[in-house]
Amino acid sequence: MSARILVVDDEENICNYLVELFKLEGWSAEAAHDGYEGVKMASENDYDVIIMDILMPRMTGIEATREITKRKPGSKILVITGAPYRQQAQEALDSGALLFIKKPFSSAKIIEEVKKQL
Repeated sequence: MSARILVVDDEENICNYLVELFKLEGWSAEAAHDGYEGVKMASENDYDVIIMDILMPRMTGIEATREITKRKPGSKILVITGAPYRQQAQEALDSGALLFIKKPFSSAKIIEEVKKQL
């Protein structure tokens, strides 16, 4: 069975890039463009891994991570961000994320980290 990945990022180009990258690995991948949409999709579907940006409008990735892990304990969430704030990365980890990956990241790095969670 193919892995299911959810990418939550308000930057459409990042979402498209990651979805296509994961599909090249033979995985099923979907995108949400803000935290609210990510929480809704994660609540209605089962994903093996969720890739979550921190800085998004309406609901931050930290808030979305907290809500998803409350609704679905054990969710595997990897946080990505280009923001230079280490405090936000730590807050995301404290909210239930498993790992923090700084943007820009290489294709090999993100694939490697997702594979570790599968």
